[in-house]
Order: sequence, then C-alpha cells, then structure tokens
Amino acid sequence: MLEFDKWLARVLLLNGVLGIGVALGMLGAPNDGHSPVLWAMAVLACGSAWLCLRARRTGLFGGMLYYILQVPSFFPDDGSAGFSIKAGISIGSVVRLDSGVLVINWVAAALLVFTMFVLVRRP
Repeated sequence: MLEFDKWLARVLLLNGVLGIGVALGMLGAPNDGHSPVLWAMAVLACGSAWLCLRARRTGLFGGMLYYILQVPSFFPDDGSAGFSIKAGISIGSVVRLDSGVLVINWVAAALLVFTMFVLVRRP
C-alpha cells in the first residue's frame, strides 16, 4: 500500500470521527433531527477507512459514496426540505439559483477525485 493510499484512508477515518462528533452534537451547529443520517455517514466513513487501511477495494467504494453525498447541498427558497449532509470538513462555494441556494463542498469533491484516482490505479 502506498503512502498516498494510507494518507487518504486516514483522512477518511478523521472525517468519520468528526462525523461522530457532529452526530453527538459536540461539533458544529446543533443537528436538527438528522442524527441517524449523520451516524450512518460516520459509520460508513469509519468502516470504509478500516477497509482501505486493509487494502480492500470495497473501502474505496464506500469512501466514494461518503464523499459523493457531501459534495452538493441544496436549500430551497420556499422553506421546504433541502438536502445537506455535512459530516466532516466542509469548505465550499455558494451558487444562487432561481429556486434556492446550491453549495458545493470543494473539500469533499477533491477527496472524491483522489479516491477515484486511487481506485483506478489499484489493481
């Protein structure tokens, strides 16, 4: 296993641990009833990181799913339910649309690309 692969797995594990902190309400804004989703995301990240550290390809697929769900967030203007999963580190750009606000998490997008790179490169 290459050093970059290990680094990527450790970052995924860190995101999972941060997700546990968010689900417990110790980090970030108080969650508004999405705790089961945050717990599921944290477990997905920690389990995928463990598999990645064991050099299993399934861990990379789990990491990709974890990051794909975090890249977009959408908040509609009419006050209806939006889509936002922030279970780890989030730095993004805001795009104002006619129907609401779209937020792109660039950290998750970059980590998604890195994970895809490792998946394609690994035999």
